[in-house]
Amino acid sequence: MTRNSNKYFMGLNSKVIDSFEIERRSNLSYEAFEKDYLSQRKPVIITDAIENWKASKWTPEWFKENYPETILNTDEGEMSMKDFIDAITSESDEPGPFLREKPLGELFPDLKADVTPTPIYVDDNWLKWDFKMKRLNSPLNRLSVIEVNFCGKRIFPYLHIDNLQSFAFISQLYGEKSVVVYPPNQEHLLYRDGMERASKIFDVELPDLDTYPLFEQTKPTKFVLKAGESLYMPNGWWHTTRVNGPSLSTVFSIVNANNWTDFLSDFINNSGLSAPKAKILEYYMKLFKFTKSILN
Repeated sequence: MTRNSNKYFMGLNSKVIDSFEIERRSNLSYEAFEKDYLSQRKPVIITDAIENWKASKWTPEWFKENYPETILNTDEGEMSMKDFIDAITSESDEPGPFLREKPLGELFPDLKADVTPTPIYVDDNWLKWDFKMKRLNSPLNRLSVIEVNFCGKRIFPYLHIDNLQSFAFISQLYGEKSVVVYPPNQEHLLYRDGMERASKIFDVELPDLDTYPLFEQTKPTKFVLKAGESLYMPNGWWHTTRVNGPSLSTVFSIVNANNWTDFLSDFINNSGLSAPKAKILEYYMKLFKFTKSILN
């Protein structure tokens, strides 16, 4: 087991607001992951979580050669894989199309075997449960599947926290991305847009400090996620990324005992139900979780 860091985050409850150096770990047991990162809600890069994946062969050229006529639904509309790859590998400074958060099983069902074995760090995922209710199973089971993000050079100035307070486990398969993160105890400096999960600050590299003066006090942590590495991003951590060239990654969204309470609150608040029905749904999910914990 290795640690590639000499500095440690002082804890989310600490009044000290400071940046920290993210640790890179290898040969990390689940017990150590749970103790040092999952339960502490502390990000970590795991360098060997996907070392046995056949997906290491996935490159833009490989997809262009093997799936040239596959139609992709990108943020710029439908296009063939061939045209998509040409666009994201061009020398243009303009951001190209983005294949964002697409379920791998829907896009390329024949490639699901390439992303096995599933990393042990995402096995405990309550989003995969059978909640015995279609209203719950449909959205929650959908969130649990492995998703693909595929794009070219672009900046994501969109500073945000992840949907429904889920954890994210991001594996970089091709290219690399620069990541900027802010711990939860800096949220009061980030100008959250009401109850939205985004900041009012559009670009963290060029912030309007006249309008958002407190942002100058933030101390972000910056690092590069390289091909073959995986990032565990806890809920409540604000982040944004920059991609300097073609990039391909996968992501798992995770809910378990460590973030269930936060997830449930967000899920109920965003359910669109009337207050009485939302309360019934909340009781049902709490009872379901309690029953599960007893049976397991």
